Amino acid sequence: MKRIAIIGVTGSIGRQALDIIENNPERFVLSLVSSHSDVKGLVSVANRYKVPTVCYSGVNTPTENDFGYPCKLITGKDALIRAAETAEYNVFLNAVVGIDALRPTLIAMQKGARIALSNKEMLVSAGEYVMQSAHKLNTEIIPVDSEHSAIFQCLSAGQRSDVDALIITSSGGAFRDVSIEELDNIQPARALEHPNWKMGKKITIDCATMVNKGFEVIEAKHLFNIPFENIETVIHRESIVHSMVRYKDGAVVAQLSEPDMRLPIQYAFTYPERIASPVKALKTPFSLSFSEVDLKRYPCFGLLREAGKKGGLYPAAMLAADSVLVPAYLDGIIKYSAIAATLEKVMNNFSLSGAYDLGDVFDINDQVEKYTRKVVHDL
Repeated sequence: MKRIAIIGVTGSIGRQALDIIENNPERFVLSLVSSHSDVKGLVSVANRYKVPTVCYSGVNTPTENDFGYPCKLITGKDALIRAAETAEYNVFLNAVVGIDALRPTLIAMQKGARIALSNKEMLVSAGEYVMQSAHKLNTEIIPVDSEHSAIFQCLSAGQRSDVDALIITSSGGAFRDVSIEELDNIQPARALEHPNWKMGKKITIDCATMVNKGFEVIEAKHLFNIPFENIETVIHRESIVHSMVRYKDGAVVAQLSEPDMRLPIQYAFTYPERIASPVKALKTPFSLSFSEVDLKRYPCFGLLREAGKKGGLYPAAMLAADSVLVPAYLDGIIKYSAIAATLEKVMNNFSLSGAYDLGDVFDINDQVEKYTRKVVHDL
């Protein structure tokens, strides 16, 4: 019986992970759940599964009277860190958005847990630091993102030294068929209509801009220790091929499935075993199409690749800026084109090459968020 910790249990990934646990009660039990803003959802999950450790890191905190069973309730400052330290778990699913989960996940690594990684911010902001720590601690990091899970699975077909390239697929997001000239005139709600996936608001906007795909390239570089020049990206409208690996002999190995996040979540829980899942099986026949990424349509993607190549804290800076720009766009404060324009300003305004430590990651996050809010205010 594996004890599962889910931080970010009330979000999209967390809710789908609950489906996996509920379908396999003989294999998995929840030992820790957390939320930052959904008190009602957290209390409901905790009461339903009788979770022994419950963490709430936001305001308007729940009380022990909200729970119909005895549990350890952790709230207030550094709640996630204290929960990660005190709870018992074998698998730690990081499904939190933002860098607040960085330290708790490092604690989970130190405790010997498998990390099921959905949070992009860890590897984008501190990839070198995290992977060095994982290597020292001999930690398993199993990716939950559909693209990285696909690559992880495809890499089992050969030796790492045999890899020629990783090929990351992208649906193109909600604006893939909108003319470039129209983008600034479309209501932000339209960007939330992803053609293939059901996800949270921020990641859906990041798919429309392809900022998300730039983050995934940076993640892949760190996760799989592959140079940027050996990571390719293609538009794949159907979201059936979740990514591919091309080997030196010319063979291309791909992972195909329905676009359903429960599959990579379950695989991260059960690896190396495969078990029956609630995901609908992919039926043939089906059609597949692939095309190049148009950088005129997706300038953010080019900027993120450039940040990744620069290294140091450039990816962390872009991550921090994007965390301000997406809400500003959704609130109608800035136009769509201002996202790429501001990311470029951030790239040019800061000098962030070279080595860094964990404190630097948090410092640059604060500096860039402050700078970006000023840019947004002045637009």
